[in-house]
Amino acid sequence: MGNPMYPPNVLEAKAKEASDDTRSALIFGCIGLICFGFIFGFLAFRKANNALEIIDLYQVVPEKRSMAMGAKILGIADIVLWGVGLILRIYLS
Repeated sequence: MGNPMYPPNVLEAKAKEASDDTRSALIFGCIGLICFGFIFGFLAFRKANNALEIIDLYQVVPEKRSMAMGAKILGIADIVLWGVGLILRIYLS
């Protein structure tokens, strides 16, 4: 498990960081669907992107990759839905 270029303690720390970032991104993405889509969508996107970079670079927790990708898509959806809602609000006023 993990990239052999890095010591086991670094891989363990990066695996925990990737798991925590993935979980946070999913939480932010779900909250963003309900309220403050632009803010929480951006946070979800950033956290998911960071988790994906760690997973790719250090080759740790590959089972969390799909969850991080889902959180990234959810963050994008939050931002897009917020933008659509804003445009509709302007045109319907």
